[in-house]
Formats: sequence, structure tokens, C-alpha cells
Amino acid sequence: MPNWLYLFTNLVAHLGLALWVGGTLVLGALVAPGLFRALPRPQAGAIFGPTLRRFARVRLGALIAIVLAAAVKFALWEHNANVWIGIRWLAIAFMAASLVYEIAVLEKALEARRVHLTPEMGEDDPTRRAFQALHRRAERLLQASLVAALVVMLLS
Repeated sequence: MPNWLYLFTNLVAHLGLALWVGGTLVLGALVAPGLFRALPRPQAGAIFGPTLRRFARVRLGALIAIVLAAAVKFALWEHNANVWIGIRWLAIAFMAASLVYEIAVLEKALEARRVHLTPEMGEDDPTRRAFQALHRRAERLLQASLVAALVVMLLS
């Protein structure tokens, strides 16, 4: 007889990870490049920015599922804490911290700077440069959280 609780717990964790990893790859590798090729940068950004904000909320739900499933697995089946479980929990903690930082800090900072951008601004304009620096930080953070999610997936 299969252990249905264990199977369900793994399903919840892997669904959360699938949303995180799959959504990040689809948006970053497929949607963004196509959108920014098809539309002028201000229009593409006006569409893609809110999409990323909504995706952050989807990842928040996925993170809750991942944390709950990992906690149940640890409490019921992983009685011998080891380095691999520790690495998995550190990766989950990084995912959580990066998401909280994205929602609480980066989103607001990006939006505050985006509203001051105009199409006629040059690439060397300080406002555009500040926005681009924040944008690069957000991209790197999302990429790093993708790596962390893959580590969690590997060690689940």
C-alpha cells in the first residue's frame, strides 16, 4: 500500500516548484524577449511589469506550498538532519527572502522610477540609469531564486 500522505506531500512541494521554475523560465526566456521585440520598450514594459508583479504573488503561493510540504516531510520522515536537508532549507530560505525583497522593495522602487521615464530620454540619463540598475538587480535576483528552486527540486 503506498504512503498517500508522503506522495501528497511530494506532490504539493513539486507543484509549487513547478510553478516557480516553469513560470520563471516561460516569462524570462519566452514572453519577455518576444514582447520586447514586438513592441516599443515603454509599451512592452507597461505590459510586462504588471505581469511580473502578478507572478510574484503566484510565487508567494508556491512558496507557501513548498515550505509547508518541506516542514511536513521534515517532521514526519526526515528524522536525521544532514547537510543535504540543511542545503535544501537554505535554498528555501533564499527563495523566501528574495521574494519578500522583490515584493516589498524592488517593485516599489522600480515603479517609482518607471513613471519618470520618457521615450526621449537618453541611455545616459540618470533616471534611466537608476531604473536600469534596479531592473538588472531584479533580473539577477529572479535568476538566483530560479537556481535555488532547482536546488530544492534536486534535494526533495
